[in-house]
Amino acid sequence: MIEKIIKKAISFLGVSEPAGDDQFIQYYNNLTGAGFSMTVAWCAIFVTVVARMVGAATSLIPTFASCDVGANWFRNKKRYEKSKHYGGTYTPKRGDIVFYSSKHTQDDSTHVGFAVEVYGDMLKAIEGNKNDAVGYRSIKLTDKYIIGYGRVADFAGDSAAASGALEKEFQCSVSDFQSYLNRQYPNTIRTNCGALLDVDNSFGTKTRNAALCVWKYELNKLKVGYTFDLKNRNFIATCKKYGTSHALVKKGSKGRFVYIAQGILRAKGYYYGDLDGEAGSITEAAVKAFQARNGLTTDGVCGGDTWNKLFNS
Repeated sequence: MIEKIIKKAISFLGVSEPAGDDQFIQYYNNLTGAGFSMTVAWCAIFVTVVARMVGAATSLIPTFASCDVGANWFRNKKRYEKSKHYGGTYTPKRGDIVFYSSKHTQDDSTHVGFAVEVYGDMLKAIEGNKNDAVGYRSIKLTDKYIIGYGRVADFAGDSAAASGALEKEFQCSVSDFQSYLNRQYPNTIRTNCGALLDVDNSFGTKTRNAALCVWKYELNKLKVGYTFDLKNRNFIATCKKYGTSHALVKKGSKGRFVYIAQGILRAKGYYYGDLDGEAGSITEAAVKAFQARNGLTTDGVCGGDTWNKLFNS
C-alpha cells in the first residue's frame, strides 16, 4: 500500500493551479459531500484524495481537508510523532504524513505532505499546493517548519510478499512516464504523434516516438541550431554532437532530460526509483547497468552514445 500511495502521488507531479488542482477538490467534494470552492487550500485534500484513489483504508489515513484535523486524528490514535526540532526522536518512513507549521507551533499545522525518503539529515517529501502545484520538498529533519509526523508505514499491514510484489509493480511501471509526457507536452505529442499516448503501461513505438520528440523539443529550446523530425536520420550524429553537452544526465543533474532518461530506463527495466527528474545514485546505477548491457563505456553518464542506445535498442 505504501508504494501505491507514493506512486499515485508522484503521478501528479507538476499538476498546478489554476485548474489542475480542481480534480482533487472535486474528488473530495464528491467523496464527502463537502462544497469547497475551487480556490480552497488543497494540501490536505491532496493527501486524502491520493489515499482514497489507491484504496487506503480510512483507518490508515483519515479523510481530512484541514491539516489540524489530520494531525489531531493521528494524535488521538497515538500515531503522531513530534519532529526533532520539537524534541522528537522519530525518523519518518516512506509513506508517513508530514505536518508543517508556518507559525512553528504544535498547535497550528498549516501544511501537509507525504514523506518520500530520508537521506542523511534530509527529508524528501511530495506535497499538494506547494507553490500552487504538486511538488517535491527537500528539508532538514531538524527544520522548525516540520512539527511532526503521522505514522502510516508501520500500520500499512503489508506482508513481505505483498510488499515485494507492489515494489516490483511500482518499479516497472511505464504508465507514470506516459502520464508525465501527456501532461507536460500535450501539444508536442499531438503535433508529432497524432494524439496523446494511451496510458497502457507499454513502451511501444508510439511511446518511444513521443519520448524522442520531447527530447528533441527540449534540445531545440536550448537553441543549438538543429532541426528535428521524428525520423532517425542524423540522430546518431546529433546525439554525439549535442547530447554530450546539452542533454547530459549524470549524478546531480536535474530537469526534463533526467525525467526522460529515468522514464526510458524504467521502461526497459533498469531504473527502480521515483520518476522525479533528479539524478541520484539509483539513476546513476541504472545508467551503468544499461551501458554495460549495451557495450558502452560504463561511467554512469547519459551522453550522446547512451542516448542513442536508449532510443534505438
